[in-house]
Amino acid sequence: MKFSSSADAQRARALEALRTGPKTSYDLRRLGLYQAPARILELRRAGYLIETHPVTVVDADGYEHPGVALYTLVEEPSPEEAT
Repeated sequence: MKFSSSADAQRARALEALRTGPKTSYDLRRLGLYQAPARILELRRAGYLIETHPVTVVDADGYEHPGVALYTLVEEPSPEEAT
């Protein structure tokens, strides 16, 4: 699967994913967002309320990764506010 690397396309993918439920930075990386914190910041600046909480994830090899960001979309801006 090939994804566009433009910031606009990455923000759209992040938003689409977050609308289905919380996602970790690892989840977003699998969607082609290698700068997830930057895209989340841009969405916040556009009026989206996104919470971040540190979690521990276990990878496919059984290794724990503490402090991974878990992003949760709490609220979207009204259509007049969205940019």
